[in-house]
Amino acid sequence: MVPRRPVFANPWDKPTDMFACYVAVALVDPFLLWIGGHLMGAIFGFGSHWPLGVFMVAAVVGAGGFMTIVGRERTRLSVDVLAIGIWLVLGLIVAPVIGLALSAIAAIIVFAILLAVLFGYVVSAGRWQRSFLRTLSWPTTWSLLATFFAFAVHQMVLYV
Repeated sequence: MVPRRPVFANPWDKPTDMFACYVAVALVDPFLLWIGGHLMGAIFGFGSHWPLGVFMVAAVVGAGGFMTIVGRERTRLSVDVLAIGIWLVLGLIVAPVIGLALSAIAAIIVFAILLAVLFGYVVSAGRWQRSFLRTLSWPTTWSLLATFFAFAVHQMVLYV
């Protein structure tokens, strides 16, 4: 058996994928980080208030992970369930520990490294249905939306 290389499609092409990305980027990702921050803060004893810049970078990394899951061609439901489960664990446990336990600069550097590793995985392991430059337009758009929604949720909802 030879594993197939994942095919990364554009979530804008399917309404269900687009809706899933909107829900994840606008609601699930920011609230997952907030809940994880409170949970990890209670367990490990550090503050649960995210600095704005760190929260926004963590949300972009979470959105990148979700875009990788949604943009991938469906092969098996078990792979999708496992990938979403890992994404939830990373958002509830790993990201809050990095974002809240480290200094703001160190956390941003670690999140930037995680984003580079994610991008490296997509570039090295994936193939695309369209040209690579056209493919880069949708991660950029979703990353900007993730940044906006993280800012809005942080400023208007979570830490009023």
